[in-house]
Amino acid sequence: MPNFKIFQDQPDQARVTIYSPSGVAMSIDAAGEVAITSTGLAVTGALSVAGATTDTAEIIANNSSTAGGGATAHNVLNLTTFTLSVENNSTATNAQAYVKLQVSPDAVTWTDDTAYTTLNTGSLVGLVSSIFMKYARVYYAAVSSASAITLSIYFQGHS
Repeated sequence: MPNFKIFQDQPDQARVTIYSPSGVAMSIDAAGEVAITSTGLAVTGALSVAGATTDTAEIIANNSSTAGGGATAHNVLNLTTFTLSVENNSTATNAQAYVKLQVSPDAVTWTDDTAYTTLNTGSLVGLVSSIFMKYARVYYAAVSSASAITLSIYFQGHS
């Protein structure tokens, strides 16, 4: 019978070992990847991991457009929760950026999910959707064309 209780006061220190039906623990290499060492092992079908996470980053460098532009669209349909975070890494102290979250049913037609947020140099903002649609992206613009912005956009989701 499985035991689903974990006694750990520090959640980030909780560890799990997975055992095969024969009682042998799975082998994990130094990078945290499953080590498959058996010769003649054939993997057929897809590996599905419940509770999987996704984490990507995109850099928008030296953009001075005040008209704005959309960052990479992310398919969020199979995620239970996600966040798009934007960090203003501009080198000029007055290089402010406008950022907002947009969602779309088809990655062609976009609607604003949040209002513009003014992001100062060195600041970070997390954008969370309140509207459920298949795609999400960050829309960004420079406050002034005289000050180019450099943004790091992070997409993190959990299924």
